[in-house]
Amino acid sequence: MLDVLLHAWTERAERRALYWWRPRDGRINMGDQLSQVIVSRVLALRDRRLAAKRNTRRRLLAIGSVLHFAASGDTVWGSGVNGKVAADLHRFDDLDVRAVRGPLTARFLRERGIAVPEVFGDPGLLMPLFFPAALLGPGQPRPLAIVPHFNEPLEKYREHAALLVAPDCPPVTFMRRLLGARLVVSSSLHGLVLAEAYGIPAVYLDWGNGEDRFKYDDYYAGTGRVRWHSGGSVDECVALGGNAGFDLAAIQAGLLAAFPHELW
Repeated sequence: MLDVLLHAWTERAERRALYWWRPRDGRINMGDQLSQVIVSRVLALRDRRLAAKRNTRRRLLAIGSVLHFAASGDTVWGSGVNGKVAADLHRFDDLDVRAVRGPLTARFLRERGIAVPEVFGDPGLLMPLFFPAALLGPGQPRPLAIVPHFNEPLEKYREHAALLVAPDCPPVTFMRRLLGARLVVSSSLHGLVLAEAYGIPAVYLDWGNGEDRFKYDDYYAGTGRVRWHSGGSVDECVALGGNAGFDLAAIQAGLLAAFPHELW
């Protein structure tokens, strides 16, 4: 009982410090849970804990298309705009921006009079620095893995069921399941992000997952790739292969240097 109470208290304290989206049904969405995982590891580099944030009236927003949940005064480190959300639903007047996912999000914020530094990248790209592939295990060698979007019905993928790596699990578990694939076809943004972070070629499966293309364009542009390809079917994605590489180490270094440690 004490362990349950301690866990609940810690989670409440962490969520006052950092915003991440959580499904109402209690499931885990890997891409959103990744925010808690990465921010906690970055803080641990300086022996700090997420729950020990000094000013919890102002939250940090890190991984995810969650800027419409921001309030004036919040700090942003790597978040992006959700293209499905109307501009007038972003109700903040000012933000403390340290990094954003990409230049499309930067332009959106600058048009609202908010200063944004030229620091781009999804912090999910930091994952292999804290969880190297060598420590996660060799994975299952196979030519292809397919990652559906969290909100897509898996029946949609019934012809490819044996290749699926669903994102309804914690990030480390997800990566253990993804490693070993030589190509990742993903309808999920963070399926693409984590695949590329670990050096696995990846391509976006753009066949109607209910998401706006904005966040994908934003992510790729944030890595310096203005031109990138996607496929409208699994077969087309496989034929196209992964997108061009980028300077992962430079993005990782920029994100780590921009992290707001002083808030703790």
